[in-house]
Amino acid sequence: MTDPTTLVPLREGGTHPPLYCVHPVSGSGYVYAGLAELLGPQQPSYGFEAPGFDDGGAPLNSIEALAERHLASLRAARPRGPYLLLGWSLGGVVAYHMAQRLVAAGEEVPLLVLIDATVPRSFPLPPEKGLLHAFLRDLVTATGERPEALDALLAPYPDDVTAEAVWTAVTAAGGEVLPEEFDEEFLQERYDVFRAHAEALYTYEHRGPYAGRVLFLKAAESLDARTRWETLAPRVERHTITGDHDSIWAGEAFATLAGLVRQGLAQARSALAPAEG
Repeated sequence: MTDPTTLVPLREGGTHPPLYCVHPVSGSGYVYAGLAELLGPQQPSYGFEAPGFDDGGAPLNSIEALAERHLASLRAARPRGPYLLLGWSLGGVVAYHMAQRLVAAGEEVPLLVLIDATVPRSFPLPPEKGLLHAFLRDLVTATGERPEALDALLAPYPDDVTAEAVWTAVTAAGGEVLPEEFDEEFLQERYDVFRAHAEALYTYEHRGPYAGRVLFLKAAESLDARTRWETLAPRVERHTITGDHDSIWAGEAFATLAGLVRQGLAQARSALAPAEG
């Protein structure tokens, strides 16, 4: 039996080559829905949703496995290129690996957009408390709540705290940290995906340089030492956007981000025009 597609439509229709956006650590492709709207009516856009996020499947804990799964969905939807790829955070690392695989297979990738993604390098996995804190902070940020209550709730726990103990504390807080509809079963399902993706990112060893065109959009508050994509991709166009890893997706920073992506896509289409003609 063929696995179901991991692609979800963000904006269909339009005459431009489609843009394919790889999920961040949360696993949701719909985080790019707002970006798809700002790219204009002629730009079809699709997101990749991680196995295990909403399909009842098992999460994947390696960059290679995620790339392989998404490439199968991509090839089924669009058997031949050119392919335009974008990824934020973990999604940037997966998209980078996908671009390498596609080029090695003889396909054209006119543009790879990396949004505040760190250069892949193997690191020890943080303690369970750190992973749980990062996961819940991601959820809190997505719901628009402030993280101070979360920080205070987790402070007393040891580094090896279990997920079950944290879910009990979060639900007992009665909506002070997260919406009450986020029950323990929901939290565990989402955390299984998050943790698998964190393991994938921390254990990944990249395949070496990439010669294709890369548009790298970095949050001003992210560490420069972790985002030197020039060490792997010589054709990098780098821009810095005011804000941090999450705030670049809101307000004026988001408008700047979307404008740079639109510009990059237009340049990629111009480069393709002679060949397509």
